[in-house]
Amino acid sequence: MTAALRRIRPRDVVGAPLFLIVVLLIAGAAIEPAMTGERAIRNILTSATPLILAGIGQAMVILVGGIDLSIGAVISVTNVLAVALMTAYPDMTAPIVLGVLVLGATIGLVNGVLCAFSGASPFIITLAMGIALQGVAFEIMYQPGGVVGAGFRQIARANWGMLPVATAVIVAMALLLAFAIRRTSWGVSLIAIGGNETSARLSGIAVKRQTVLLYVLSGFLSACAGLFLASRISSGDPLVGEPVTLDSITVAVLGGSSFIGGSISVVGTTVAAILLAMINTLLNLKDVSPFYQWMLKGAILIIALSLDLLRRRKD
Repeated sequence: MTAALRRIRPRDVVGAPLFLIVVLLIAGAAIEPAMTGERAIRNILTSATPLILAGIGQAMVILVGGIDLSIGAVISVTNVLAVALMTAYPDMTAPIVLGVLVLGATIGLVNGVLCAFSGASPFIITLAMGIALQGVAFEIMYQPGGVVGAGFRQIARANWGMLPVATAVIVAMALLLAFAIRRTSWGVSLIAIGGNETSARLSGIAVKRQTVLLYVLSGFLSACAGLFLASRISSGDPLVGEPVTLDSITVAVLGGSSFIGGSISVVGTTVAAILLAMINTLLNLKDVSPFYQWMLKGAILIIALSLDLLRRRKD
C-alpha cells in the first residue's frame, strides 16, 4: 500500500493544469478581453461544474483500474427524466430530484456489479450501458424541451459575486474527498487496489465491494451533473451528456489519474475541468467551428495520455 500511495504526486498533477490556466487567462485577455470579465469568469465556472462532477466520478473509477463510458448517457437520461417529470408535476421537484439521484446511483450499482463480478471488461460493460441509456433518453424526450420551476433554476444561477454557489459547494466537497483519499484508510485501500489488485485482495481489502462503491459514486455524480444541466438550461436535452464522457476522461487523466490505476488527484481533476471549460469558452467567443473544437479536444486527450505515460516511466 505504501508504494501505491507514493505514486500520487499532488504538486505534479495539479501544477500543470493550474499553470495552463494562468497561461490561458493571459492569452485569453490578449485575444478576447471579454474572457477576463466577471460575467465570463462566472460562466466558465458554471460550465465547468458538471464536468467537475463527471470528471471526479471518472477519476475514482479509473483509480481502481476501471473506466465508465456510460457517464454521458447517465447525464442525458437523468436530465431528460427530471425535466419531463418536473414539467408534468411542477410541485414535486424535491421528490423528483431525490428519485433521479437514486436512479443514477442504481445505474452505477448495476455497472459496478457487472464490472466486479462478471469478469467482462469495464470498457464493454459501460459502453453497452451507455448505448442502452442513450436510447432511453431519446424515448423519454426525442428533442430538447420541457421546463423547470424558477426555484430549481436558481441552483445553477445563484452566485457569490463572480463565484457560482453550486461550483463553490462542489469544489469544497472535492477538497474533502481529496483529503479522504490521502488521509484515510479507505483512500489508501483504493490506491492499493489500483496499484496491485491481487496484493490488495491478499491484504484483506474487499476489492469487489470497493469497486462497486466507486461505480455507484460515478453514477450518483453523473446524475448530479444531469440535474445541474437541467437547472442551467431550464429544459431537457437527450444529447446534453454526449460530449461529457470524452471530456471526463480527458480531465481525469490530465488532472493526474493513470489508466493503469493506483493514481489520482481530485484537485487536479477539478482544475483540469476548469481549464477545459476555459478553452471551450475562448473557442466559442472566437466562433471557432465545432469540428475544430472536437479536434482540439482529441489533441488534449492525446497530450494527457502522453503525460500519463511520462509519469509512469518516471515512477
